[in-house]
Amino acid sequence: MNLSNQFYTEKRGFIRMKMDTQAKLKDLADNEGNHSQASMAVKCINLSSTGVLIESTQPMVEGSSLEITIPSEREDFPDFIAEGTVIRVTQKPANELYEVALRIEKII
Repeated sequence: MNLSNQFYTEKRGFIRMKMDTQAKLKDLADNEGNHSQASMAVKCINLSSTGVLIESTQPMVEGSSLEITIPSEREDFPDFIAEGTVIRVTQKPANELYEVALRIEKII
C-alpha cells in the first residue's frame, strides 16, 4: 500500500467507475402519467452498481423516474440502459450545469 492510500478508507458499498461520456436521458412519465419519447443529452460522470451521477443543463425533480442510456463504444456490447429515480440535484457553482444523482431501480 502506498502512502496516498494508507489513510483512506472507502465508505461506499460499491466502487464508482469514472465515465466522462455522453448519455441520453428520458423522463418515464409526464405530469399526466404518459410516457415521454423525447430524450435529452447529458454527461455521465460516474457509475456504480446502485447509481449514476450525471451532469445536465436542465434541473431535474427529485423523485422523478428516468431512463438513462449509455451507448456502448463496441458493437459486440449492448448499450447500458437502466431506469432510475432522481435522489439529489445540485447546481454547480459558477456555471449553468446541474449534477443529478440517480438511484438505479432496474437495468433493462
